[in-house]
Amino acid sequence: MAKPTIVQVARLAGVSNSTVSRCLNQPENVDKKTLARVRKVIEDIGYRPNLLAQNFRRGQSDIVLVVVHNVGASIFSNILDGIRGVLGSRFSVILMESRAEAQGHARFIDLLVAKQVVGVILLCASPTFDPRLIGGFDHQPRLPVVIGLEPVSADLADLPSVHIDNHRAAFDATTYLLDMGHREIAFISGEKDSPITLDRERGFAEAMAQAGCAAPSARILHGDLSIQGGIAAAHRLLGRPERPTALFCANDDIALGAMSVAAQLGISVPEDLSVMGFDDTIYAATANPPLSTVAQPTREVGERTAKQLLHALDHPEDAEQLTEILPHRLIIRKSTAPLRQKGKA
Repeated sequence: MAKPTIVQVARLAGVSNSTVSRCLNQPENVDKKTLARVRKVIEDIGYRPNLLAQNFRRGQSDIVLVVVHNVGASIFSNILDGIRGVLGSRFSVILMESRAEAQGHARFIDLLVAKQVVGVILLCASPTFDPRLIGGFDHQPRLPVVIGLEPVSADLADLPSVHIDNHRAAFDATTYLLDMGHREIAFISGEKDSPITLDRERGFAEAMAQAGCAAPSARILHGDLSIQGGIAAAHRLLGRPERPTALFCANDDIALGAMSVAAQLGISVPEDLSVMGFDDTIYAATANPPLSTVAQPTREVGERTAKQLLHALDHPEDAEQLTEILPHRLIIRKSTAPLRQKGKA
């Protein structure tokens, strides 16, 4: 059944479309009897006004857009809780996937350019993300944009951001595995040259080079930042005669996928293979075995990005672009262990 329209409301109430619009947007300017009649029709037929359209006509919006790569990725849950906790009393929060299909993505960008949102939080963005969000349009000031979780790309480097030091975090995690005696360590990363994981690759490579491990670039595999990506990479790595003794994964989803392949192949974690993740998502502690990982303060990331956006909205004259680096932690669980020497039980 088609949704009721403003035209139907006007016809049933015996008024013009513009009168219905005034009843919705400026009821104080409508005769009380007419207002009551229109409201009764609205209730009877279940008409629901288009709030975005109303905001457009009034030049107002109370919507903040949050862009993620994949709404199903577990890391975003706590971040979104933090964002909503700060913005919830003043703004509505809507989500958009940066990986969305091109036509729908373009339509949504057109809404943003039409000022249908007051600001944007980028938790991830594809390299082709529309530059109109960043540089302004039609001689109007650009939308307030804050980056959370990851440094996205060089062209967004001047925007305010909140994230950990990904290079240092990866260096620390790799150093931990090296200190456990591992030298045959592979890093399963995201897509090649992805701004999301590039700093983590560099941290891994630097730690390996400092330990005297040759050709660290040959130890890096690229793929999708998902459980399926971890499964595909693990099949390539663990099927080799000379397989690595430890895997460092660019996120926990990759690590969980890799551990599932190890179990299928009869490779014991951590006795035969240590696995380290990144993010400390909600599934890391419940994995079998529980996953060692790098913890990001995800709720705090959400809270701090939201507060930076509020500051930009409330103080548009303040041109300072603040970068906040939050602390990371290594969480050591049962998926990592010292290197077991050959011939020893």
